[in-house]
Amino acid sequence: MPTPPVTPTGPADPTSLAPGDYTSTVILNRIFSLILTMITALQDATAAQANRLTFLGTWQNSYTQLNAEIPTFTQTSGSSFPGNMNTSQRGQLNQLNTTLSTTVQNRQSVVSDAAKALQSNVNQSNDAVNSQSTLGTSILQELSTLLSSIFKG
Repeated sequence: MPTPPVTPTGPADPTSLAPGDYTSTVILNRIFSLILTMITALQDATAAQANRLTFLGTWQNSYTQLNAEIPTFTQTSGSSFPGNMNTSQRGQLNQLNTTLSTTVQNRQSVVSDAAKALQSNVNQSNDAVNSQSTLGTSILQELSTLLSSIFKG
């Protein structure tokens, strides 16, 4: 059977080490716990953003591959287009393919811009995680110093 938590028995004396008189340390523990919760939430958000960034990168790559597959028709291209094409027909097909290629490049550019903006957000999220981690580390170092001072003498 778990033991019940110890609660303060009377007015808290912040200098007392008596059992139950540790309200100040409970507050510090709660603050540290909240910082850890914040770090976890920030890390989860950063991971989700990074996954989205991977998706955008794959999307850009697909546009690049699509653009590479757009044919150019020449007199000796050996295309499987039925019949003999004259210069005018090849010109019309090449013009359509140029338009398609431009459209694909524009869409790739839009995805690229979204990826750049998201990368900026990922960097900001990483900075926030690092900042909160530094705060948590500072609290632990301060608690260590306090405990060392208390138990030295």
